[in-house]
Amino acid sequence: MDLITRLATRRTAVLVVEVPGWAATRWAVEREVRDRGWRPALSPADADVLVVCGRPGARLATAVDHVWTQLPGPRARAALTEPASAAGALDAALTQLTDRDAQRRDAVDRPDEPSPGTGAADRVEGEPTPSEPQDDEPPAFDDPGPAQEDDGDSDAGEPGDMDHGDMDHGGMDHGGMDHGGMDHGGMYDHGDMDMDMPMPGGIMLAGAGGNDQLPDPDGLDLDVLHLPLGPVLPSWPAGLLLHTTLQGDLVVAAVPEVLPADGAPPSAQDVRRSPAGRWDAVATLLALAGWDDAATRAARLRDAALDGELHQRDADRLARRIRRSRLLRASLRGLGELPDGDAHDRLLHWLDGAAAERTTTLGDVAELVTGLDLAAARLVVASLDLDTAHRTPAPAEAAP
Repeated sequence: MDLITRLATRRTAVLVVEVPGWAATRWAVEREVRDRGWRPALSPADADVLVVCGRPGARLATAVDHVWTQLPGPRARAALTEPASAAGALDAALTQLTDRDAQRRDAVDRPDEPSPGTGAADRVEGEPTPSEPQDDEPPAFDDPGPAQEDDGDSDAGEPGDMDHGDMDHGGMDHGGMDHGGMDHGGMYDHGDMDMDMPMPGGIMLAGAGGNDQLPDPDGLDLDVLHLPLGPVLPSWPAGLLLHTTLQGDLVVAAVPEVLPADGAPPSAQDVRRSPAGRWDAVATLLALAGWDDAATRAARLRDAALDGELHQRDADRLARRIRRSRLLRASLRGLGELPDGDAHDRLLHWLDGAAAERTTTLGDVAELVTGLDLAAARLVVASLDLDTAHRTPAPAEAAP
């Protein structure tokens, strides 16, 4: 491998796709990516490598193939079902990236423009529509329980410490929730676009007038855009596809569904109810909120818990930093309010490990995101920590 190739692959960006039920495999890939000095991709256009964790069902596989067409070259693709295969899968991907002949062939065979993808109506025969129940009982998800008060300790002198007065959320002003700069995985910035013109990638904006416009609180005539969120999206529940109707940047309607795996996942992958699963939920929410340093530390605690080597002192130190963050509290307060609290309360539940049980249905998800802008909606979804593989209520376990 020559010098230019080594430099080009030093910070390889990896887009990880988790199939419902394969969380442990995703964790192993994310750990390997971090240990190599690579980074998670923010979108398909930002990715060098696409990694699929698990066995996707027909519709999820189609969505993954569509995302693959959006990756620029040079690019590589890998798939695995076992955590132990993470290193080998990334080694194979690196070999693909540095194979010049293979990349030239891929460039010749690649279509000039990505396919438009599939819509809500494009489903496998026999599958329920998003509005239909998928089980005898409403789909439900896991969520940890009630928060406890902060112990008041402070680690102000800790390197990298943030009192969220100095926390940069990647340009996101969560007080006013101005998230125009956030990438939603295949979504396009349409603020300056002629509203009668088609958007890139086959996403159409409605024309002016008639049924394509809804009443606006500010008295503006805003066109309606139908836009899917997921199922391939960073910091997003595995297999969740949220069909949204947007007016401006607000979600005015949402229809959620879960694109399942091809068969039942192995029982060894059922790790979401563990302490490692709670730290993964913390890492996901912090990453989406833009606090990358704390998100990385939470991911390291997740991996330590998975190895049985979690030191309570390290967990308590990070928990104190998170609890005392004023900016994070302001960012999450009032979002996704349920009987047990809002998004910030649920974050504290994960940190405390208090036992509780709550059922969240797909209908609840639709109600919680309606009326929010896209970035706030994503924060709400992340705060629910939906278990899309089992969809049954489960009690949170005590912290280790």
